[in-house]
Amino acid sequence: MIIRLITERTDASIGLRLAGVQTTVARNSEQAQKALDNISLDGNTGILLITSGIEKLCPDTVREIKKTGRPILVTVPDADTGFASSGAISDYVRDAIGISID
Repeated sequence: MIIRLITERTDASIGLRLAGVQTTVARNSEQAQKALDNISLDGNTGILLITSGIEKLCPDTVREIKKTGRPILVTVPDADTGFASSGAISDYVRDAIGISID
């Protein structure tokens, strides 16, 4: 299973790409919606990380993905909402699904 990130900011994308996470930068709601739709249909994504900005762009789609539970969707803060001062991404995933991905 693949871990993916959809973000509206390049800085989050660069850091997680270095950690092996496949990333997509979506600059507007249309791009975010397309990325969410594509990943929802892709059976290879196990964990989908989205920044809080993406959740604001497509709240209905995010709610639907969370309802289905596939892929597991975790919203993480970004630079605008405290990403730099918050815990590690792995902490958010652990809190969301109950297992550590270290």
